[in-house]
Amino acid sequence: GRVTVSPAYFMQGRERLQDPLVISASYSSNSVQQWLKVISGTELFFNAITAFITPELFEAGLAAASKVLSATLQSKKTAPTSQWPSVFSGLELIVNRVTLGHRDAGGASSHYDLLASFGIGHNATFRIEDLEAELDYFPGTLVSILGKILEHSVGPWKIGERFVLAHFMKDKVHDRVGVSKP
Repeated sequence: GRVTVSPAYFMQGRERLQDPLVISASYSSNSVQQWLKVISGTELFFNAITAFITPELFEAGLAAASKVLSATLQSKKTAPTSQWPSVFSGLELIVNRVTLGHRDAGGASSHYDLLASFGIGHNATFRIEDLEAELDYFPGTLVSILGKILEHSVGPWKIGERFVLAHFMKDKVHDRVGVSKP
């Protein structure tokens, strides 16, 4: 399965700059809030890696995250966006799924995605079709990729359990809060 979590998203089909940002439905659930607390230390590590690999993207993500606090429509029922632990505008947890070849539609060509592979005993491979490259994608592997530019996939694996924590930035969210692309 998969679940996407974001403190600031556009409602489906509403991505104009004048449209309001809303919290993803999953973000407000108690279980997701508990999970975000548990992974907040790991997210600090991923933020540091992003700052090292692409400092401009880190700074843009940090600026967007702080502006999202005031730009997102919140009701009293939703979790506060101030608790978001990442410089990325969204996280997607992908569990035991093959990911077909794709380019990420929502990012900018200068936005790197950070993909963290976890699990137990799997032998998955990460394929970058445009480079004709196939990389080991064992648990503990991190991949930073220009997901809008490079077509990528994860094919079937024979053994083990696999999950990926995909970090991404939405270009239109950055545009909406007035943060320039790096």
